[in-house]
Order: sequence, then structure tokens, then C-alpha cells
Amino acid sequence: MGQPRKERKKFYLVSIFITGLFLLMGYKSFELQVLQRDSLSLRAKKQHATTRKIPPIRGIIYDRNEKPLATTVPATSIYLRPGEIKDSRKLAAISKPLGISRKKLLGLASSKKPVVWVKRWEDPETARKIREMRLPGVGFVEGSKRIYPNGSLLGQVIGFTDTDLKGIEGIEYSFEETLAGEAITVKIRTDAKGRNLSGIQDSSPREPKKGNNLVLTVDSRIQHIVESELERGVKEMKADRGSAVLMNPQTGEILAMASYPFFNPNNFSMFPGTIRRNLPVWFSFEPGSTLKVFLAATLLEEKMGNENTRYDCNNGIQKIGSNTIKDTHGHGILTVSETIAYSSNICAWKIGETLGTKKLHESLVKFGFGRKNGVDLPGEASGKIQNIKNWGDIELATISFGQGISVTPIQLASALSSIANGGYLIKPRIVRKIVSPEGRVLTEKKPEILKKVTSYDTTLRVTGILEEVVKYGTGANAAIPGYRIAGKTGTAQVPNPKTGTYHKDKYISSFIGFAPADEPSLTLVVIVENPRQHIHGGDVAAPIFRSITEKVLAYKGIPPNKKMLKEVIMPDMVNKSARAVMKWAEREEVSVRFIGSGYVVSQHPPSGEKIKRGTDCTFTLKQDI
Repeated sequence: MGQPRKERKKFYLVSIFITGLFLLMGYKSFELQVLQRDSLSLRAKKQHATTRKIPPIRGIIYDRNEKPLATTVPATSIYLRPGEIKDSRKLAAISKPLGISRKKLLGLASSKKPVVWVKRWEDPETARKIREMRLPGVGFVEGSKRIYPNGSLLGQVIGFTDTDLKGIEGIEYSFEETLAGEAITVKIRTDAKGRNLSGIQDSSPREPKKGNNLVLTVDSRIQHIVESELERGVKEMKADRGSAVLMNPQTGEILAMASYPFFNPNNFSMFPGTIRRNLPVWFSFEPGSTLKVFLAATLLEEKMGNENTRYDCNNGIQKIGSNTIKDTHGHGILTVSETIAYSSNICAWKIGETLGTKKLHESLVKFGFGRKNGVDLPGEASGKIQNIKNWGDIELATISFGQGISVTPIQLASALSSIANGGYLIKPRIVRKIVSPEGRVLTEKKPEILKKVTSYDTTLRVTGILEEVVKYGTGANAAIPGYRIAGKTGTAQVPNPKTGTYHKDKYISSFIGFAPADEPSLTLVVIVENPRQHIHGGDVAAPIFRSITEKVLAYKGIPPNKKMLKEVIMPDMVNKSARAVMKWAEREEVSVRFIGSGYVVSQHPPSGEKIKRGTDCTFTLKQDI
């Protein structure tokens, strides 16, 4: 009896256990299928799908002739999933096409991270070849890459974007909202390991909104001229840096803006922040004698003197309290015109005394110094004018000849343009228009006159003074045969913040000017920092001004005034026909004599020699050459 009772007891226990197990499984099934159905379904979807942001195509930046300066192209980013790599030798084969070392690639492959980037924004063709190798653990993400087809041309002005195509510096930064467009987020199918499968789960995703395009005021060919001549000049003078800004004084349009050393935004990570700075808007410096232009303009505008008003320059030495100011060359009595032409600091101080503190301060503010002028570029400095309450005798003196005040190159260009255009301070601008991706003009920038700063009569008289600077004074190296050039040199010591005085061996050399002086179409400011070959603006910056201006005038098709040309350069006429020689002779107003017939085999004077108009030129011709 005892044994069967034990067996029944086991049977009941097993039955109860099995029944309980089925009840538990049933409840769990009910819980999973009914109570947690929605949450588990959502989890399952998350395991087999991921969201991805599809970026828009960033807008194009063009120059004024609609030549692309910044554009976006397709690119592929390549990554590794180290845990899935099976054959490191096969993987090493992709190191060469990607331009990275085998050691670095294998180091990435041994990473403990689930995913590591190998190359961001590779060109699609290279990525296609690697994709065809079908290597386990190698993945691809399609996207876009920002490129700058002209390399370093206008580099600091354009700026650059990061790897997510977000503007970081320059125009890319200041017009981020205009250029960026609008991204969209979509769901992508994935497998159990999170790898992308073909297909987008969204039934009808909208397209990303493309960014708008910018058309700049800059002319790429003029920019190239400015950069080439600036680089050459800075190197010749063995200087640290150089900057230049060229603008249309009638409209405020910036035609070129350069900072040397140059910066290539295609490889932005290779350049330190000091080189990425856009010097014409960022760099504040003491202008030195270039400020005398506006000193003279104020004297004439206030009718407190004229071009012929005379001052005693005390032979180049003047005591002001416990301080002594000196001229580079001693002068006695000079007129206002001669003061500017010979750049006398002592006579400039006396002009400043005539004006007085209040009028000089008001005039400098009126010309736009001491505040930002609002150009559409980041990092613009305001320069600095001392509080008028702090102006004593020595401050009035030093500011009169351009020390104790700081300005930027763009401020100088803007202020000088007001002399060139008849007295109007015009806001500098670098964007001409904003255009939709479909080509519709959304915004077209117009010249913006900020204020009238001087009368037309004053500007004509100041222009005459500045022409004398180039004809007879310190700006002789800026002269261009056949053109009326107005300009002013500047040479300023560099302040030493450690001592509160000035460096004895560091200078800022500058030249500001416009041309042609009778019908100005360009204003150009050239700044050279710490030149070592020469130091004076007339020796350092004026030749750069001349070489840039000469080439830009030729590019713009502005011919020289033949009445001003006393000499012409004899061209090489060998192999030219008699008709070609006659056309040249008529244009240049010279006489010709032919020996023989056919084509030129020799000439006198020889090519490259300077000849005066009316010179008799002899050409020997032969039929067969």
C-alpha cells in the first residue's frame, strides 16, 4: 500500500508542476502578445531600423562673373566594424587607394570600438573600387563634400565648412543660413547587427531643401592679380605678412581682398588660426601718415586753410612738453600740399593744432574710423580712437600724423573712397546678390550711402594734393605712365605692449590710393607688416600698389591718357607685316621707315627700349622668312 501512495503523490506533484508551468507560459504569452504588444513592437522596429539625417546640397558661392568659388560634390565616407574583419591582409589592400599607411589602417582594424572612421569624404570612384572588393567589416556612407576649386584664391574671405558642411569661418559662416538649406530625417532598414539594408521605410520622404547661391562682388581675375603681386612684394621685402583690399569707390563693391600668407580651405586643418584670419577686416594697426589725407580734407572742408596755407616745420625737430617729434627729413616752411607730399609730421601737428581737438575727433568719426563699417564678413574689428577727454597736446600731435589711433585696411579703403567719389561714405559690400537654386534672384544688394562727409570741391582739391604726392613726393614709386594716380604713403612704428612704447625695428608700411584720379574706378589699400628690406611705405607698399593697379586698369580696359605719355616701350615687331607695323605706329604716334618689303626681320630701336613719341623707327623687311 505504501508504494502506490508514493507514486500517486509524485504524479500529483508532477501534474501540479506541469500545470503551473503551462499556466505561467500562458500568462507570459498573454503578457507578451497582449499586455506588452505595443512596446515590444516598437522595440522590434527600433532593432531593425535607424534614423538618418539626409543633408541638403549646400549653395554655391560664385564670383561676380559667376565663376564657382565654393561648391558641393558627392562623396563617400568609409568606416570599419573591427569585430567583423576576418582577413587583415586583404583589408591592407585598401590602404594605398585611400592614401593612408598600412600600419594606421591595421591599427584602426584592431580597435575595440564597434565602428571607426577610416576616411571621410572620399571621392565616389575610389569608394566604388573599394566597395567592389566586398571586404567584410568595411562600410560606406554616402554624402557630400565642400570643395574650393580655386584652392587658396580668396581663401580667408570664403572661409570653410566642417565635415558636416556647417560654415565655420568667412562667408561660409556669415551666410550659413542662406547657404545651408534644410536637411530631412528618414528611417533606414537595418539587419540584426545594425547594418544598412536597401530601402527607406518612410513611404514618401520629401527631398532636402537645397541652399541658396551667393554671387559675390569679387572678380576672380582681379583677385588673382592682387594676390600674385602682394605675394611677390611681401617676399621681396622679406616681410612677415601683407594684406590688400581693392574696391570700386563709386559703389562700395569689393573687387578683391587678400591676406598673405594664403590659406587653402580645401585643407583647412593644416593651417593655424593666425593664417586663417582675414586681415583687411581683422587687422587693426596705427595708420601712420596715410591718416594725413583726412587731416588735410578736414582743414579744407572746415575752410580753416587751403592747399597753399604755410606752416613752419622747424627743420624737422619739435618739442611738445617733455616729448620731441621728428621728421625723417628736415623742412623749413611748407604749404599744406607740400606737408602731405613730403609727409612732415611736424607740419601735420600744426594742421591738427589749427583744427583743434574737437573738430579733428569729429572728422575722424565722420570718415568711419573707430567703428565697424558693417561689411558682411565675420571678425571685423572696429579700430580705436581714444576718448576725446584723454586728448592732450601730445595726443593731438601724434593722432595728427597717424599714431595713437588704430584702423583697419577696410576702413582706410572706405574712407579714401569718399575722397574718390565726391564725398560720400559708402558701405563696403562683398555680396552682389542671393539666388535661389532655381536661378531666381531673391536679394540684390545696392550701393548704400552712409553719409556725406565732405563737399565735392574738397574732394577735388584733396585729389590734387594726393596727385602731387605721387608726382613729386614720397609716393613716386606708385606712378604709372599715362595715368593720373592719387595716393599717400604711410610708415608707422609698431607699438610694444610690454614697454608701452614702440618697437625700434618693426614697422607697418602702407600705401593707399585711387586711379585714375580724374575718373576713379578703383581704390586700393596695401599693407605690409614688418618688412626687412626697406621700411618706408614709398619703397615697400607703393611698388605693390603700382604693379596691381597697372594690371587691373589694363584688365578693365581703361586706356592711358596719350597726352600724358612721354615715352612708349618699343615692341618686338620681328615677323610682323608692314601693315601691323603701320597700325602700331599710328596708335603710338611714331614715324616709321621701311627697308625692303614683306615681313620684319630686324628693327631699330630694338624691342624693350623706351622711345619718345615722334621717334623715327626703321624696319628691315624680307619676303621670305
